[in-house]
Amino acid sequence: MRRLKLTELTAHPGGWIVFDFGNVLIEIDPPRSVHAFQTLGAPAELHLDADFFHEFETGALDAQGFRDALRRQLKWAASSSSLDAAWNALLLEVPPRTVAKLHRLRAQGYRLALLSNTNPIHIAEVRQRLGLRGYAEFERCFERVFYSYDMGLRKPDPAIYAAVDRELDVTDPGEVLFVDDNAANIASASAHGWRTLLFQ
Repeated sequence: MRRLKLTELTAHPGGWIVFDFGNVLIEIDPPRSVHAFQTLGAPAELHLDADFFHEFETGALDAQGFRDALRRQLKWAASSSSLDAAWNALLLEVPPRTVAKLHRLRAQGYRLALLSNTNPIHIAEVRQRLGLRGYAEFERCFERVFYSYDMGLRKPDPAIYAAVDRELDVTDPGEVLFVDDNAANIASASAHGWRTLLFQ
């Protein structure tokens, strides 16, 4: 994952900066989870874009429903803890330098929010890895945190950007700078009217 450069963001004339989480603020490696699922008996063709992954990220499935959907893909029985560990294998770290840069942006008067396609198993794991104090420090970087499973929406659905605007009292979408590593999410946000930065 490349480093977040403040100069890319401070050129934004003010307003809100909305960050994606994975591969922008936290390092992730999805093939690690695919491999972990395969060691539990998942077929080679299993991919993380399957419908039940999306349903989990929009809250249509709870954690147990997600695990049950995963079990139906496996050749052998697997405990909930094994499934969670395999799913969390893709999570690497939140670099401390990134948190420091977010605090610097806040100190410069920028208003920051987080918008992530994610799920309760991953967020619980991030909380555990960072610790109570570390996670609180991370969340304090943002005025608002938006997780897809709480919203019932996921990027690149255009409705998610409109929902964020409403929650942030944004009347001009052009006041928002959106930073994401996914080209489809960027395209959808740009069509909505947000300024965008493709983070690759």
